[in-house]
Amino acid sequence: MYYSGLPMAGRYETYMLRNRGLAVAPTHDGLTIVIVAWPYSEFAASKHDLERSALEVIGLAPEFAERVRAAKRETRLFGIPTPNYFRKPYGPGWALVGDAGYIRDPITAQGIRDAFRDAEACALALDQSFAGVRSYEDAMDDYQRARDSSVMSMYEFTCQFATLQPPPAEMRQLFRAMRGNQQAMDGFARLNAGTVSPAEFLARDNISAIMAAASARNDRIQR
Repeated sequence: MYYSGLPMAGRYETYMLRNRGLAVAPTHDGLTIVIVAWPYSEFAASKHDLERSALEVIGLAPEFAERVRAAKRETRLFGIPTPNYFRKPYGPGWALVGDAGYIRDPITAQGIRDAFRDAEACALALDQSFAGVRSYEDAMDDYQRARDSSVMSMYEFTCQFATLQPPPAEMRQLFRAMRGNQQAMDGFARLNAGTVSPAEFLARDNISAIMAAASARNDRIQR
């Protein structure tokens, strides 16, 4: 939904609300986009009255809801379910990149980055095929394998995040350990930006280092 006259509390706002989510950001021509999310499993029950369902979610953030009521909605509400799946990204005379090749929930906002990465990798594979260096099938099969390997950990992380359920106990423990650890917090920010894969950030050695730093910090405080 796009609103005019909707003041922002900062450059970007997010709300996690009882297995629901809100994201708010300024866009173009003085408009602000409001994105409302709830679990995919509830879409069938919600789609019959998206307007009511969306406003109920907004109402869970009272201060923001007050700002929305004072603003003007400029567009109709668009609702879309987002299943998560991979497609084979090539065939005779065609190839797919980005969201066309595999779909994951937009909650981690990786689509544009994926599209650029896949476009470059696909172009290189096609160049090998057109130049006669490799067969089309071999070049494109490697493109598919490289794509799947590159995105799988973020795909799994996104599917978990998109359930809008509280993080597992282990993740909550990690978040507590990260507090005050600038290097760890920067690493998690890079994970969300897509410049570091979840597999790398959540590797056992990295988690152990974060937990050890938190333990040492607590020992110093207790002394």
